[in-house]
Amino acid sequence: MRLESSLRARGFKVVSNPSGDYSFDLLAGKPGDVLAIKVLEDLRHEKARKYVDDLRSLALSLDVVPLVACEEGIPEGSLVTYKGVPSLSLETVDKILNGEEGPFIYFSKGGVYVKIRGDSVKRLRREKGLSLGDLSLKLGVTRRMVYEYETGRSDATLEVAYKLMQLLGEEVVEKLSFKNIANYFMEQSGESGRGVQASRIVKDPLLKWLLTRLEEMGFLSRVLEKAPFNVAAKGQVGEKCKVVIKKSGSSEEETLTVDAAKICGSYALFINGEGLRLIGEREVRAPSRPENLNLKEIFESAGSQ
Repeated sequence: MRLESSLRARGFKVVSNPSGDYSFDLLAGKPGDVLAIKVLEDLRHEKARKYVDDLRSLALSLDVVPLVACEEGIPEGSLVTYKGVPSLSLETVDKILNGEEGPFIYFSKGGVYVKIRGDSVKRLRREKGLSLGDLSLKLGVTRRMVYEYETGRSDATLEVAYKLMQLLGEEVVEKLSFKNIANYFMEQSGESGRGVQASRIVKDPLLKWLLTRLEEMGFLSRVLEKAPFNVAAKGQVGEKCKVVIKKSGSSEEETLTVDAAKICGSYALFINGEGLRLIGEREVRAPSRPENLNLKEIFESAGSQ
């Protein structure tokens, strides 16, 4: 896959899913950026909805940037949000990797917008000796709208953003970077990102018992149907803690789960009727359902990821 080669060439560590059956085809990480990428022909793909629902849950649980990279259907240099997940053309992803970060142009229900850097608009307007009213006249918008731009409460239409760049320079618009895409994803997720705790959904008694224990410790957990692991969760064990959980399966799935956990900076936790196995900096084993099992101590013994 060309995209995998491009990621590796830019210093990312990459875990690939050759089967194509999961919500991500590539997990790629380097300091400051962890991406979960699903490549689709276009957003009309028959399984797109199921993949994207799972990809969003994975991203919210593991603090990674979810991306759908489409071969067709998305204009180059712009972002479309599909079921809460940022979606770009493959060409746009490649350009970002090459450092060619254009303006952050995105499609919304109200039209096409450009993300504005409000602090830069305010500073540059004042440096040029322009009042809110002066700038509003030049842009063809109200004074109130200029105030909304400057306080970060509103983004500009393509036409207004172009005028802003002509008047004040390109610094006034955000760049379409992975970091800004991550921020946009979290802004759009808001409270709807909490979801339903996994213990209320899973049927397996052993998995339900483990998830209930984790949730009692304050973890938020989400069931994943299109991943090599069953659940992703995050909480606090002294510090922020993320974990992917797998009811023991094939060796191939377990290897992919451990590799994915390393990329995402999370623990990998495996459980079956014989015992529990937690992999962080070290591997720790314990009986699967003793009443006095101290999960906090087990996480601490495994060391942080």
